[in-house]
Amino acid sequence: MPFYLHIDMDSFYVSVERVLDPSLAGKPVMVGGAGRGVVTSASYEARQYGVRSAMPGFQARRLCPDGIFVPGRLGVYSEFSRKVFDLLRSFSPDVRAFSIDEGLVNLTGTERLMGHPVRTAHEIIGRIGSELGLPSSGGVATHPTLAKIAATAVKPRGLLYVPPGSEERFLGPLDVSVIPGIGPKTHRGLADRGIATVAQLLAHPRLGPRYLNLDRPAGSGRAHEHSVGSETTLAQPLTDPAAMERVLGGLVEDVAVRLRRRKGRTRRVTVKIRYSDFKTITRSRTLKAPTCFDVDIFKVARELLSTNLAPGRPVRLLGVSTSGITTEGWQDSIFDYRERASMDQLYEGIDRLRRKYGEGTVSLGAGKSR
Repeated sequence: MPFYLHIDMDSFYVSVERVLDPSLAGKPVMVGGAGRGVVTSASYEARQYGVRSAMPGFQARRLCPDGIFVPGRLGVYSEFSRKVFDLLRSFSPDVRAFSIDEGLVNLTGTERLMGHPVRTAHEIIGRIGSELGLPSSGGVATHPTLAKIAATAVKPRGLLYVPPGSEERFLGPLDVSVIPGIGPKTHRGLADRGIATVAQLLAHPRLGPRYLNLDRPAGSGRAHEHSVGSETTLAQPLTDPAAMERVLGGLVEDVAVRLRRRKGRTRRVTVKIRYSDFKTITRSRTLKAPTCFDVDIFKVARELLSTNLAPGRPVRLLGVSTSGITTEGWQDSIFDYRERASMDQLYEGIDRLRRKYGEGTVSLGAGKSR
């Protein structure tokens, strides 16, 4: 029987800052939000005042005047993320990273070596806390979607097990908004149909399987719809394209490292631009061949930025994401194959140096203006 553990780090950026500065423990802390920026992470103490991620800093300060604002450090958070996922892979070779602070561990078949998956989940969460100083929550279930819903339900610092056979009993009374992929617009549409709970959704002959198909196998190792992305809210809005490219380069390096870590290659690159008036645009491009190399992803991301950027308009957030991710091989010409093999060796060496000496140790200059 399959078992999956979904790990969700609790207020990840804030938790990392508290590891580096223990005096922040127990205080209302917000990462980002300086100047005209937005909050990228808020501690649970700050959330009690109504502060949320993506909230403008001025609003967060009004709600929580005694809050502590800390500038974000994406490189530091990426390094902690690497350590978390390295730990997860010590328990199972099948680990999927959904974001910098969220992942799925396939515990199927590990019972003989490590005991029941719930016991293993307790050990994983305990080691993330004891070895890295980071709080996390987890959900254990027979399907990845169920595991994610369970992990979200018990945040912070919780672990929830959904035993086989109890899936519908667990899900039934929950609001449909707990299902991944159901956003505000879909939520309103379902409400208009009289569908408010998961039980009502599952009872619908067409919509139930569409949004929550628990009979579908949990991944075949081919192409995955999950994306790998990274974004950052800028401490000060930028108008200089060269400065934006440098930020974009750092984001690309983070995304590419995570792609290689999961042995995936992307077929699609997306750039996200948010201006100071909060207008947000996303632009994507499908690649001729899948890749996981920084230089390939940055080339496309840089072109998307330059062709869609409004000149002189202040930018407050930049993001890069990759999708259409495949873990299978593909057919190359002999010349392309040789070049890819050489690039694979190059990046294997770079990643080893980054693991040993930290993120940012080696860069191919992706973020430098040309």
